[in-house]
Amino acid sequence: MPIKLIVLDCDGVISIGEAQPFNLNLFARLAALNRRARAGQAVPAVTLNTGRPSPYVEAVLQAIDGWQPALYENGAGMYFPQEYRFKPSPLVTPAQRATLTEILRQLDEAVVQPGLAYWQPGKQICHTLFAHPPHTIAAIQPLVSQIVSAISPDFLAVPAVLALNIYPAGVDKGSGLRWLGRETGIALAEMAGVGDSSGDVDFLRLVGRPAAPGNATADVKTVAHYVSAQDNAAGLLDILDYWQV
Repeated sequence: MPIKLIVLDCDGVISIGEAQPFNLNLFARLAALNRRARAGQAVPAVTLNTGRPSPYVEAVLQAIDGWQPALYENGAGMYFPQEYRFKPSPLVTPAQRATLTEILRQLDEAVVQPGLAYWQPGKQICHTLFAHPPHTIAAIQPLVSQIVSAISPDFLAVPAVLALNIYPAGVDKGSGLRWLGRETGIALAEMAGVGDSSGDVDFLRLVGRPAAPGNATADVKTVAHYVSAQDNAAGLLDILDYWQV
């Protein structure tokens, strides 16, 4: 089945991660694919499914000339570049938003104000904590999980490679991808996906062609149909070659 849409994670796929330079040759290639797809050529468009906040996703889509909707905050929101519109996940209820406000208040008092961790800026629903050295995510996770679970069983505190994500249960990259399929009208089997961390498994299981760079975690590599021998952006370029796009 031909692929109509390539869905990419950001950190560990299109770049090494926070505060690291982009591979501009990769961006040029992704932008060329988007322009050709938009012109009606038989190539897939490219979009994002990332934990990054909406302003970051907007900027990256500008850089790659993206025109299909993109997912931010691990599927908690969707950016529509053609309309310049940002929409929260329909799975997030008003009651959950009120609960989230209390969770953030207590976590701020318990771990942020004492200097154990800091918030990644710009997030609205799926919030992310980074540890202040010499503190670590592993060290603060028990306290964060205890606070979150005491307030509501409907929220999770899940570690990522370098951070800790707090978000409503059921809102993840997999539910986001299903939402993306409904919004675009593209079947999940007609999508390809690239991810590197455990949080990407939810959406990679759903796409027709899952792939991973060499730096991916073991669980991602198990799901992927193709694993590049190269890491990060170089791995993605290799994957695009493998798919012949």
